[in-house]
Amino acid sequence: MVKLDISINFCVFMLFIYLLEFCYGDVIEVPPLNINQQDLLKHLSLRDIKIDFPALYVFGDSFVDNGNNKVILGNEDAIGGGYLPFGIDFDGKSTGQVTNGRIGVDFIATVGGLPYPPPIMGMSKIDRKTISTGVNYASGSSGLLPQNGHVLHKNVINFFQQVDLFENSTMKDLKGTFDSPKKLKKYLSKSLFFIHHASNDLGVTFEVEMKKKYSIDTYAKLLIKELSKQLQRLYTLGARKFFVSNVSPLGCSPYSINTIIHSGPCVEETNKRVSLYNDLLPDLLEKLQSSLSGSKFVHGDIYKVFQDVFESPESYGFKDVNSLCCIDKNGTRIQVCAPNIDPCEDRKTRVFFDPFHPSEAMHFLWARRFLKDSSICSPINLIQLMQA
Repeated sequence: MVKLDISINFCVFMLFIYLLEFCYGDVIEVPPLNINQQDLLKHLSLRDIKIDFPALYVFGDSFVDNGNNKVILGNEDAIGGGYLPFGIDFDGKSTGQVTNGRIGVDFIATVGGLPYPPPIMGMSKIDRKTISTGVNYASGSSGLLPQNGHVLHKNVINFFQQVDLFENSTMKDLKGTFDSPKKLKKYLSKSLFFIHHASNDLGVTFEVEMKKKYSIDTYAKLLIKELSKQLQRLYTLGARKFFVSNVSPLGCSPYSINTIIHSGPCVEETNKRVSLYNDLLPDLLEKLQSSLSGSKFVHGDIYKVFQDVFESPESYGFKDVNSLCCIDKNGTRIQVCAPNIDPCEDRKTRVFFDPFHPSEAMHFLWARRFLKDSSICSPINLIQLMQA
């Protein structure tokens, strides 16, 4: 009888822990800008763990672009985040990140004890030859398909071009950094390759151009095929640790809900389109891992991160889930931020900073859930991939 009571009490305790961790959300203050690795690990309740990986390489779109488009398009283009209020919480500097402060991969880099990976387009030839802690190739408005990013802006760097830059620039420079192919191979096998793509392919690009040519089923398969092709290219070049995010619920962005007629809180037609692609992604990553020797592919469900917030915003410290924080020129809530106008003051409790992009607080949430939460990552979470 005593053993039964102990077992029941233990089960009740574990249920309480589960509810506390997964059902009542995750409210953690965004850490200070210049926080170091150890303090951030403490902030995330990740004490007494060892993380040792040499580099973070980032590929993707505006969710993870930290300055490439600013270099390509100039300081006056909102797609490049080249002016305030972008960066208002990044020491008041418009770094090229399309939000008010840091983006998710910044927090991931700090957790790994690495500097923020610099944007490839902003690096000098000397910097490119000497850096070994990672590089960011992401480009806002870019797409998986070669033609897609150019629907929104002709000069952005699509995924295959990002991989080209890794192959033709970074790899050549790394070969001069390491004194043997064996050391370079080990370095690449321990480095983390983070990919967030397909948002633009499934969003405005599909609405403007691709729905004239493809059914959504065919189109989703086409995107997966191209993603697979580029991931295999990276593997052939030496990458082994891949973290691949799916696409967030685009139908819930301020842009979508203010431009498309719909019923309910979000544009479900858009979200269903996203879900068709997202549903294909886990199988692709499993197949790649089983066929590519020594590889590790981890799937991150950013769609669920956003979905959880929309369903229970206060559980995650948010009060506004569908309004942009910055001010646009005409007050339509669908245009980019107007230059040099102060944004809302409550941006720590807003999900979105502009009509398309999350606030720093939302970036911090998806980063820390990817790092810690095995319910949205498969087969392991990001911390475990870093340690693998």
